[in-house]
Amino acid sequence: MATEQLTTAKLKAIAEKDVGSILTDGGGLRGRVRKDRAGKITIQFEYKYRSGKKSRTAKVEQWPNKSLAEIRAIHREIKTGLSKGIDPIETRKAEKLQSKLDQAQELEKQQQELERLALEAATRRTFSDAIAQWEKLELSRRKDSGMEAMRAINKDILPTLGDVALVDIKRAMLIDILDNVVERGARVMANHLFGDLRQFFNFAIAREWVDVHPLAGLTKEKIGGRQKERDRYLSEEEIIALNRQLPAANLLRTTELAIWIMLSTCCRVGELSQARWTNINLDDGEWFIPAGNSKNTKDHTIFLSDFAKEQFQAMHAITKDSNWCLPARNGESHINLKSITKQIKDRVRSEPLANRTMATGTLLLSGGAWTPHDLRRTGATMMGELGVMGEVIERCLNHVEQNKLKRIYQRHELKGEQQEAWRLLGDRLSLLLASESHENIVVGYFAKKA
Repeated sequence: MATEQLTTAKLKAIAEKDVGSILTDGGGLRGRVRKDRAGKITIQFEYKYRSGKKSRTAKVEQWPNKSLAEIRAIHREIKTGLSKGIDPIETRKAEKLQSKLDQAQELEKQQQELERLALEAATRRTFSDAIAQWEKLELSRRKDSGMEAMRAINKDILPTLGDVALVDIKRAMLIDILDNVVERGARVMANHLFGDLRQFFNFAIAREWVDVHPLAGLTKEKIGGRQKERDRYLSEEEIIALNRQLPAANLLRTTELAIWIMLSTCCRVGELSQARWTNINLDDGEWFIPAGNSKNTKDHTIFLSDFAKEQFQAMHAITKDSNWCLPARNGESHINLKSITKQIKDRVRSEPLANRTMATGTLLLSGGAWTPHDLRRTGATMMGELGVMGEVIERCLNHVEQNKLKRIYQRHELKGEQQEAWRLLGDRLSLLLASESHENIVVGYFAKKA
């Protein structure tokens, strides 16, 4: 009995109750009634045939995505193909494989294009652009947010190389600039620039912006030369002379007091410049230096001697209305971190600079020029001459213990010993400064080591 063929009208009449049933159209073409996720009735047509000894079923098309006439035409094409030995299932597999291959080839082309564009972008990336990225991601993590390094880079490097493509930067270009810095007498600055540039190119290589480090194999000795370790400290005779010469130096009273505070506490000039009155307890004689103000980012407490307290008390009488011990002129912040250093440097140089103080040479001492940091070294040296143990002096200086085992296991802070060290130093300074105004005081001097 011949199978009755389907019609479009019959297909449209199929209802939800027919879902799961199989419709036949003759010639091996049949359709499975389904309902999609949206609740719509669909019919998936398929063709069952034999391939050798196997019975196989090939999907044809889905109604109503394709009309019944189109589905029958595809069915006929499949049957014609089978008569020629073309298996529809294998053909479809081959088409899928070819589609995947085409997609893979297209992805490869896209990847090659992206690499080409990346190469072009890398070529266009200027030295200035790359430095800006380094500043944002790496340099900004430094304690000063990279301001000092960028000041030197903006001054000496970028005006010449800023617009040059990063990949075109050569060793000779960088060396020429560093040589110019050395020639103007700034060997230390040249070494600092060299160190910063090495860090920058390490950053650039990690991101494959460049393939070769242009400064590889070079050391600071080949740029600015080995930096001599500074060993200047003031003798006791110079401390007495300093006290005698200060009135003629035309310094702010707060700067004079700062000099004695640095000497009697062994603090760094930056720590004092950023000091707040809230961190200084004059009643208990303690000055707390928070980690953010210390060079090694570690909290530090200084136990003030009577001498140091007197200096802070005199300073407090002047700046007590400010949050800062040494406020800036606008009162909104502390003084510039280089202010005290510049004031002293102007007064130990032989020739005045334009628009600066004329009190040159007023603070020059017999041992030569000196800096605020030399006061810290002087205080530490005096502690040693007064019999303070080296380990206690290191604690007073807030130095990090270099021996890892000691750093881990020896946690005692030697607070009592530190307090005694500062007391001894303060008492000695009081004696030295008093010797000028009291004829009946005779000071026994320590022999200065050769």
